[in-house]
Amino acid sequence: MAGKLIVSLDFELLWGVLDSDSHDEYQPNVLGGRKAIPQLLELFKKYDIHATWATVGFMFAENSAEAKKYFPEENRLPTYDNKKLSPYNAFGEKAGSDDEADCYYAPEIIKLISETNGQEIGTHTFSHFYCREEGQTAEQFEADMRSAIEIAKAKGYDIKSVILPRNQTTDESTAVLSKLGFTAYRDEENDWIHEKVKLRPLMRVLRLMDVYLPLTGNGGYNPEKQNGIVNLVGSRMYKPYFKPLFFLEKLKIHRIKRQMYHAAKNGLTFHLWWHPHNIGVKTDFHFQQLEEIFGYYTQLKEKFGMCSLNMQEAADSRKETD
Repeated sequence: MAGKLIVSLDFELLWGVLDSDSHDEYQPNVLGGRKAIPQLLELFKKYDIHATWATVGFMFAENSAEAKKYFPEENRLPTYDNKKLSPYNAFGEKAGSDDEADCYYAPEIIKLISETNGQEIGTHTFSHFYCREEGQTAEQFEADMRSAIEIAKAKGYDIKSVILPRNQTTDESTAVLSKLGFTAYRDEENDWIHEKVKLRPLMRVLRLMDVYLPLTGNGGYNPEKQNGIVNLVGSRMYKPYFKPLFFLEKLKIHRIKRQMYHAAKNGLTFHLWWHPHNIGVKTDFHFQQLEEIFGYYTQLKEKFGMCSLNMQEAADSRKETD
């Protein structure tokens, strides 16, 4: 069996950093990432890279008024203990301002992506919903996901793949996804560094070092179903340039390429992911690295028959082996 390269992107604009103190400072990254998407699509076309774009549901709307039409009922909105986590609590003020529409809405970009060969429009929940934060419920998550389905359908998209914000999956959330007809989701890396526990400072350091050094192995796997939905585990996040460790950038790319090689040689799946805003600054530098990665994929395709699949294609491929 040929190895598979899956690429997925968490497409969230400013919805993903609303609870951050650096929310306002992050606009250059978000707008730079948005601007880079056409160039990224051209890179994908050049190397025949298929990818899933997990898109926050709010972003399908033209403006805040249209997004509000798809809000869940008031009694189904998330009740996080930390109120800052819910964009509904500040919608139209801090969140979703029409004066900064490019930071929050992207229907024309979504359309461009969908019209590019091999690109799948998936969902990142309707409101950037957090499934492992205190206070929320499975019922609220289901309402949020129904809104994500509805707004996507209204725009002509049948979404089947899900990436949950911060990869916060639970048995309850995957059961909801299966119930609603989704076929694939991306869980976080399945290794000792990424256990579903509150991160201690040492674990944060180890996660960072794993970007450059093989602390957790090769990350290749055979996808399995969980609660009736295919789990396409993330193997490696493509981390953006990190100035304090700039001298390790070559090791970062070498790490990714060695993991890809292992998957290609052994007929396994390797799942690479990032956010568009990760390449929103130092964009040319990041494109050079991505071109190196995808050029290497071409070599693996020629030598081992490795193929590039988006998440829905990977889930369909998994069904064929059942």
